[in-house]
Amino acid sequence: MTAEIVAFPSVARGNSFRSDPDLASLAASGDRDAFAELVKRHQGRVRGMLSRLSRDSALGDDLAQITFLTAWRRIATYSGGRFASWICSVAYRTWLQEVRRREPVKPGEDDESILNGMAAPDRLHGLKLDLQAALGLLSEQQRLAVTLCTGAGLTHPEAAALTGWPVGTVKSHLNRGTLRLRQLLSDYSNTGNEARHEQG
Repeated sequence: MTAEIVAFPSVARGNSFRSDPDLASLAASGDRDAFAELVKRHQGRVRGMLSRLSRDSALGDDLAQITFLTAWRRIATYSGGRFASWICSVAYRTWLQEVRRREPVKPGEDDESILNGMAAPDRLHGLKLDLQAALGLLSEQQRLAVTLCTGAGLTHPEAAALTGWPVGTVKSHLNRGTLRLRQLLSDYSNTGNEARHEQG
């Protein structure tokens, strides 16, 4: 996967000073340079979000590619507000489609039940416990809340609108996930310090 997600033309110099909504409006009229600037601004956020959700950087890049191609086709549906929230909603739906493809939805099952059924590993053996690995130890709901709110920078209401959860549920999963991450990373840090102390 190349560094540039979508192979649009080089960004026109004037576009770098325009707001996201202005660029989106230009892109909706067919201005590929304007959309290229939006890709440039938001590809890091989208890549990081999808890599964390999928727990696979290569798959995350593939899903990011799909996200921006989908966004280009549907840019006319953007109706204002934070563009970051809109593009993250496209990314989230792209990820959900991948989840459904791998785990077909059964009759009566919804996104919440799909997420509940995706088990996170209890522990890691022989692997360095870094942030990505620690995220993999959270429940799917906690990881999703942390990724959307902390990683992608969405507000609680924006994350609630994406997931269909009440705002209070988003906050609960976020708080529990954040606390669990702190515990996991603290344990890892302490283990590393102890090992260095023993070697010294």
